[in-house]
Amino acid sequence: MTRLKVSPSGQVYDIDIPQPKVTRDEGGGYYVHGWGIFIRFENRDEALAKVRDLEIQGKLGGQHR
Repeated sequence: MTRLKVSPSGQVYDIDIPQPKVTRDEGGGYYVHGWGIFIRFENRDEALAKVRDLEIQGKLGGQHR
């Protein structure tokens, strides 16, 4: 069963996707979601930096799904 999260603006995010991704929220800001993660950022650069960090952790054997 797919796990979903809903932002305060009502936008729905799939947090079970196989790779983390950045999505612009209808209410403003950006969400990083995937691998069970659901984190809001004010700007896109911060969100993209988090995705890069998560991907590096995953490649180095870090904890993710």
